[in-house]
Amino acid sequence: MRNYILLIIIFSSQLTFSQSIGSYNININKYDKNANITQIIEKTSFYNSDGVKTEIEHKSFNKSMQLTSLKRFDDKNKLIWLNIYKYDSLQRRVRLDNKRWINIIGYQTKHTEYKYDSISNFVQVDYNSKKQILNISQYYFDKEKNLIRLENFTGNGDLIGYETATYDYENNIMVVNQYNNQNELVNSNNRAINHSGDKKQKPLNKYNEQGDLIFYERNWNDNDNICYTIEYKYDKSGNWISIKRYSHIKTEGGKLKRKKIKMAKTRKIKYRE
Repeated sequence: MRNYILLIIIFSSQLTFSQSIGSYNININKYDKNANITQIIEKTSFYNSDGVKTEIEHKSFNKSMQLTSLKRFDDKNKLIWLNIYKYDSLQRRVRLDNKRWINIIGYQTKHTEYKYDSISNFVQVDYNSKKQILNISQYYFDKEKNLIRLENFTGNGDLIGYETATYDYENNIMVVNQYNNQNELVNSNNRAINHSGDKKQKPLNKYNEQGDLIFYERNWNDNDNICYTIEYKYDKSGNWISIKRYSHIKTEGGKLKRKKIKMAKTRKIKYRE
């Protein structure tokens, strides 16, 4: 049983390198290129029935607001995650080295390499600590630099599946289609491209003027009445320095009851002089 559990843990950790079009778009636009930040120290506390779990992250940035390192510590100040990023002269990521702590196993390492063609499509290759290929991903972009196709392969080069995306900026909608390795459509969804300013849409999710999410419903099933609200505080530069997420029970009349804190996050931001 123990070996079986270890295999599950190792296999799961390998899958974390794979990306979707949605996660790529979130990460690529995560930081304002003009924010002029050198470092962020972020403390996150999660609240549940077992108590409070706290993690601290240290993020460092270069002058182009690209992450150069990410360090994550647990509540005992033990390093549990480390990313080191390298870029070429065009500020394109060319390598990511990762070190993580896995209970029972200990520290595990792996790395990712990125190779670009003349129009900035790229291949992402993930390696384990023995330099064996774990996953291969191929990214394709349109002339506006939107990610329109993402193909995922095993380390042996066998197709796992792929995603395609279309972008309708006039109506602020992105449609993502997911296919298996037999070219069969397995899922399709649409989402907002931008949530700020006049691009805010009117689904169940709600956003503030900064474009940050402030309300959403859990929607595990048709009878799920759990929803969440999020409160923010911002610094003088407009960057958030405090977030608190609360759970509620939504009544049939739309009122929110039983407010309970689920997550609190604070961060200290150091700006470039």
